[in-house]
Amino acid sequence: MFEKKFKVTEEMVAEGIGLNVKVLSTPSLILAMEITSHESIARDLKEEETTVGTGICMKHMKPTKLGKEFVVRVTNFERNGRKLKFNIEAYDDEGKIGEGEHYRFVVNKREFEEKLK
Repeated sequence: MFEKKFKVTEEMVAEGIGLNVKVLSTPSLILAMEITSHESIARDLKEEETTVGTGICMKHMKPTKLGKEFVVRVTNFERNGRKLKFNIEAYDDEGKIGEGEHYRFVVNKREFEEKLK
């Protein structure tokens, strides 16, 4: 298991994306899940490698207020060649706030960036 703590900031609340509430937005929870998934595998990558997100299927189950901390946990990890699959859960001090599966792909950083030019 790998976990990372976050704190809900002004930039992460739904109000910041045009909604009228100061709670953790779903896009911000997805970003926290992506960051945690990548960091959980980063130490096992070669220097020239990184991972890129390719998909996510998640449920945002309850709100988390501005200023509260939450933790994202990778509870299971599978690797099939360069394809990665992460089972992820998120919790605040009141319980589970989200869960899902996240998919990433290992790429060579230089080659990936060259394709973007």
